[in-house]
Amino acid sequence: MQNLFARSLILLVGLLIGILGVTGVLNLFPDNETSSDSEYLEKQPRWDSEGKSDSTSQVGSDSIPSNINDLVFPNHAFELKMSIVSWVQALSEDQILDWLQQSIEPSWIVTDANRHELQTALLQKLVTTAPERAFEFAWSVDDERKLGIASIVIREWASVDLEGVIAHVNGMDPGESSYFPQTIVAARGDLNLDQQREIAIKLGDESYAFSNYFQNLTGGKIEDPKEIWYEISNLANDEGMEEVSGYALGRVAVAWVEKEGKAVLDEIVSSMSSDSEYDSALPQVFRALAADEPEEIFDYILQNLGDQAPEIIERSRIAYDWANSDPHGLLSRVETLPASRYRRNIISSAVYRWATKKPQQLLSNLELIPPEHQKDASRHAIRKLASTSPSEAAKYVLQVSDYSTQLSVASTLVQDWSYQDAGAAKDWVYGLPESEPLRTALIQPLIQALVYTDPREAFQLALDQPINEQRDDLHSVRGFEVLILSTIAFNDLDLAIELLPQVRDRGQSKVLAYSTIAASLIQRGKTQQAMDLGNQLPRQQQTQYYRHLASRWMMQDPKGLLKAIEEFPTNETKSKVALQIHMVNNMMQKYSDDELASVDKYFTEEDRKNLEAIRDIDLMNPSEEEQKVLEELFPY
Repeated sequence: MQNLFARSLILLVGLLIGILGVTGVLNLFPDNETSSDSEYLEKQPRWDSEGKSDSTSQVGSDSIPSNINDLVFPNHAFELKMSIVSWVQALSEDQILDWLQQSIEPSWIVTDANRHELQTALLQKLVTTAPERAFEFAWSVDDERKLGIASIVIREWASVDLEGVIAHVNGMDPGESSYFPQTIVAARGDLNLDQQREIAIKLGDESYAFSNYFQNLTGGKIEDPKEIWYEISNLANDEGMEEVSGYALGRVAVAWVEKEGKAVLDEIVSSMSSDSEYDSALPQVFRALAADEPEEIFDYILQNLGDQAPEIIERSRIAYDWANSDPHGLLSRVETLPASRYRRNIISSAVYRWATKKPQQLLSNLELIPPEHQKDASRHAIRKLASTSPSEAAKYVLQVSDYSTQLSVASTLVQDWSYQDAGAAKDWVYGLPESEPLRTALIQPLIQALVYTDPREAFQLALDQPINEQRDDLHSVRGFEVLILSTIAFNDLDLAIELLPQVRDRGQSKVLAYSTIAASLIQRGKTQQAMDLGNQLPRQQQTQYYRHLASRWMMQDPKGLLKAIEEFPTNETKSKVALQIHMVNNMMQKYSDDELASVDKYFTEEDRKNLEAIRDIDLMNPSEEEQKVLEELFPY
């Protein structure tokens, strides 16, 4: 096995000898003493034992710095490559691994290009002597660079030990190994198709070889696209590789149309569309053709592909690409199509891209968008505009005539604006006229957004919100602060406990708020504090509190509830909790028969009868009469 780095160094030495020879000749002429070659040789860096650069001595392993932060990268590409090769050539395996580890640290501040050059050189050398160690390092990288670094290793490994890398990849988990067969085949471009096919078969799928072969045929300028087209399509037909030919055929089709005009489209389509095996390739071809002229290709597909047209338009992503470049033009064209699912999808795509690229233009031309898409269009555009200029977005909100659409987009604006500038969002909402329905409707969305940036302010604003006490179901009467407090508890339980006494004593507000905080305490293992919290409530509310608490406790820690039932304050409460345990177990089977029997001793005579009354009820599908019984027993 030849050492790639040894060959690289020999090449570089040869180059240096040539440069020195030229320099020697030039030194015969005094006027040329400052030649660029002489300057280059004087600049060649070396690291001495103190880590300082020396421009004349040869690099040795004992003079390479241990910390790559001490490396100085030359600016010119040729000098850079020579310096990196000279540094890396002097390193041992352990030193290479150490440098590789340093090279992925965020503290090493270099350009991406320099980082890549050094990592590649380090991995190339390590692969020649210890490919498994090289791959182990690459696969241990815990970020988005992992696959790229691993691919470098696999590519170099395939160049020096093909059988070894095949065995290694085949030994990986299927989900991981699938990344590398194409890399291995592509790395052996020195082999013919039959040899690459053998490699691909060993890797489990011969299509890798054909995909690579097709791409190589179309990698450069395509001089005779018709000939290449039929070479690829005939080979794909003969070998059953139509599915992997689409990308290459797309490149050929573009070159063919550029050379002979759109008259060749019929020949392109006729050579593919009659064969169902080209179902995946045909959309790729049309996507490539539509890159510069999406409208013409869009129309061609509609006019010539009949029932295939909608599917090909959708799968080719022509509409998506067209929407990126000219969403208004796409909308105008699509409006002439008959109603269908794919028409709706195309319009949605165009609207979204228009809103993303030019939100103000869209908002100024909302009437050009079909009515059923205007709400989504407004929401997308205002959200995009709000990310850079929320005050400008607010002006457009007030211009929306349909109240339902206006409220929807205004709510989106307020929520996004609150994350950027909570004070400005609040001022805008409260600055609207008090008689304006939009102002009233936006206050709660504003508060719900503020809770993440200013929870105290959000809670105080929630306390100012009216409580509707005219509801038929008194158990649903609660203050808005209960919802806000539950959000605060999720993020800052101590603050939620501090604010808890301020909850208004109206309807179920206090009971729900206290039981919500108690559930958060139980989730954190603070069960005694959760039990004690109920003592802060009036006695007439404590039974409701403990029943709410038991319901939440049962979902989070069913075994813990069994152990704690003795700690509930009154016999009535213990009995009701035991009844809840039985009822919930009928639906969710959280307890064994012995565990259920252990709570029966807490039943009052009344609840023992109630248990018999509900035992045969299908809790997932009760009758109307059974529903009334359940509501009487479990009103909370």
